[in-house]
Amino acid sequence: MFYRSEDLLITSTHVVVLHPEPVRFRLDAIQAPYIVRHGRGAGFRVGHEIRARYDTADVRIYFTTDRRRFGTVRRALIRALEQRGHPLPI
Repeated sequence: MFYRSEDLLITSTHVVVLHPEPVRFRLDAIQAPYIVRHGRGAGFRVGHEIRARYDTADVRIYFTTDRRRFGTVRRALIRALEQRGHPLPI
């Protein structure tokens, strides 16, 4: 297991989003992950999002306004993908 919280689980085979609704992504189907940042204006909290191609769709893997937590999740996803032989810069 690479990461576990009340709303997300990253294992050697899957990323499982638990909230708001459970969604499971197979690591071997995640392609070209990338980061999107939201809300760069005054008075807005910056949102951090990981998106990727999943099979034939563009999907949101993770979103938070907590920069520290985002960094932890990002590193966990990178380690999980590298272990499967898919090192991807996100």
